[in-house]
Order: sequence, then C-alpha cells, then structure tokens
Amino acid sequence: MVEYVFDTEPLIAFLYNEEGHEAVNEILNDIEAGRVDGVLAEVNATELLYKVARIEGDGTATSDTLRSGDRDIRALKRRGVSIKRADWHTAGVIKADGSISLGDAYAVALAHDRDATLLVGGDDDFNSLPVDVTVQQFRDHGV
Repeated sequence: MVEYVFDTEPLIAFLYNEEGHEAVNEILNDIEAGRVDGVLAEVNATELLYKVARIEGDGTATSDTLRSGDRDIRALKRRGVSIKRADWHTAGVIKADGSISLGDAYAVALAHDRDATLLVGGDDDFNSLPVDVTVQQFRDHGV
C-alpha cells in the first residue's frame, strides 16, 4: 500500500485553506478510506501544534490556541494519520547536510526509513537530499 509522510507545510495549508489544500484533502480522504496510509513524524506533530497555536493567537500561543492545535491533530488522527517516531540518527545524517530544517530532516528520515512518499510544499528545500526518498509537492511554489 502507498504510504505518505507529511511535512508540516501541507497540513498547515489544509487546515487554513491555503493554495493547494485540495490536493492535501484528497490524500487525507484516501487515508480515511483506507486506500493509502498517512504518517506524521513526532517532531512534525510538535511543529503543527505550535504553528497552529501561533496562527490562531496572532503570533502568540496561548492555552486556548494550543487546544486548537491539539484539536487539529486529533482530527487528523481520526482520519487515519498516525504519529510515528523517526530515527534520530538518520535525521542527524540528513540534517548534517545543512540544507533543511531539523523538522524537515525528521520528515525525510521517516519517509526514507518507511520507503514512503514525502508530501511537501513547493520550496526547493527537498531538491538535494543525502538519502533516497520520493518527494511529492502539493503545490509548485513556496510560501
């Protein structure tokens, strides 16, 4: 079965109806229907939590906006997205290359180790990676 690992950007786009959110929704529908699997690295779940909290709090996370982030993550889990731990060593090797963020390195590591497709935004951060991983962009430009 095809498996997707989500970077944080596609999920933010989905949650806030940004350009390309329809493509992310289609994948989430496929996950919910059991046609594909969907996974989020723990580090990326952390990013999603604080980013939602900051967006909802106009730049400042509060206990209320953190609950919004929790709610969104629970909703994704109900749709079938599971949260998994990526291998720290693989993530370190990827990060040592220096071209991507630590959160992105964990998403790449999880996709690499699970032989999954990594769903990302339109930035070129994932064009040159030190490991083999299939990358799919849900939109063709960065934010």
